[in-house]
Amino acid sequence: MTAPDLAARPERAEAAGIAGRPVLDPATGRTVTHVPDTDASGVAAAVARAEAAFHDVWADTSPARRSGLLRELGDLLREDRDELAALERLSAGKPTARALGEVDFAAQVVDWFAAAARYPVGETHPSGPGMRTYTDRVPVGVCAAIAPNNYPLLLAVWKIAAALAHGNTVVVKPAPETPLSVRRLVARAADVLPEGVLSAVYGGAATGRLLCEQPAVGMVSFTGSTAAGRDVARRCADGLKPVCLELGGKSPVVVFRDADLDAAARAVVTGFTGNTGQVCVAGSRLIVDRAVHEEFVERVAELAAALVVGRPSGPGTDLGPLISAAAADRTAEVVAQAAARGARVVLPPGRSSVRHDLDGGFYVHPAIVDRAPLDSRAWREEVFAPVLSVASFAADDEALALAHDTAYGLSASVWTCDAHRAERFARTLRAGMVWVNTWGDTEETVSVGGLGQSGYGRELGLHAAEGYTRPRAVWVAHRPGR
Repeated sequence: MTAPDLAARPERAEAAGIAGRPVLDPATGRTVTHVPDTDASGVAAAVARAEAAFHDVWADTSPARRSGLLRELGDLLREDRDELAALERLSAGKPTARALGEVDFAAQVVDWFAAAARYPVGETHPSGPGMRTYTDRVPVGVCAAIAPNNYPLLLAVWKIAAALAHGNTVVVKPAPETPLSVRRLVARAADVLPEGVLSAVYGGAATGRLLCEQPAVGMVSFTGSTAAGRDVARRCADGLKPVCLELGGKSPVVVFRDADLDAAARAVVTGFTGNTGQVCVAGSRLIVDRAVHEEFVERVAELAAALVVGRPSGPGTDLGPLISAAAADRTAEVVAQAAARGARVVLPPGRSSVRHDLDGGFYVHPAIVDRAPLDSRAWREEVFAPVLSVASFAADDEALALAHDTAYGLSASVWTCDAHRAERFARTLRAGMVWVNTWGDTEETVSVGGLGQSGYGRELGLHAAEGYTRPRAVWVAHRPGR
């Protein structure tokens, strides 16, 4: 089947061609299918099914059984690898190789949580005669998983696998721009998981708000913008629902003169252009030693100019389109405003604008905003596009001050061959993830999350249990009344 065929194929009760929210191909701007928004009664029904499945089936499913079912779900991801990647390419504009890699990573995540379902938890505490005291962790019940549009399948799977492994049921809401791969996953999961254990609702912010406000939802895991994360937290506050928020970032990459400048330049380019810059942890602020400023920016510019912006299906494409026309317009506006304020904007040779006209799609070129004003949008806002803002420093403390010149705290990277300086920056940088002489390393075994306006809570790794379970203390008297 072609990707448009896959997009339009009915899944369970959904009928192809019925009216609903249009799903656009960002490579062309054309509508490929429609996915109806889930109304209030539909959201309530999905949560009710999940609650019933939790109490009737899933809460009493042994860890060994949950582990086995998750392994089967991972196998389904591998079986559907090409199809899921095609759907990611169609609605998210991902180049084929990147989409395939993300499906592979999603399967690895499911495998890891399949094993984690059987990991021991809790502690036994010293008690007096006739008493046994221990702590354990219990599932929260129904988890709402709200996924973003930059990694539609992968980040949904991070949430789904962790929640299921720890004994919860899940209602997932993909981003309205990118519902296709998650819709396919949920449909296929029905062949493996008991009814109601995993279901989906669709739509924009209104659907997400309905989901957060359902009394039976025990926790919400949200990945997206900081503004939307605040809204999620507010709506969960009345019900005292815990939330896990992985939000925006404006992450610094600090490069010292003694660093391996070639390796650092390659990492900087990957850091601000990866996934066409649509990455929460994107290294979008370069803070470079003044002694090598000009030389280093030139290296970065040369590497960025060699990247191919093109159709997601093209075999040599490095950067596909942004998710929407609004995103492309905003990117051009931010860059133009910085240039008007005196920043030196570096674009690929022969290009006079960040916008790239191709097939009516939402394409932009990588842009370097050198000497960006520190109060400009280019320096302060998460652009979510391949835009790198540059400032320089003369001393370590100045570098730290520039790195911390943001309300965000998702990630940071430092490049130096000085071991003492590396340890100092690793210890001092205010970020939930810090890379030293590397950038972007992520594994399913290591938790991720942010500080400050980048949110709280952790995904992946053993720390995911802290969000998807609650600790409980138990005292067992072997001689009642004593």
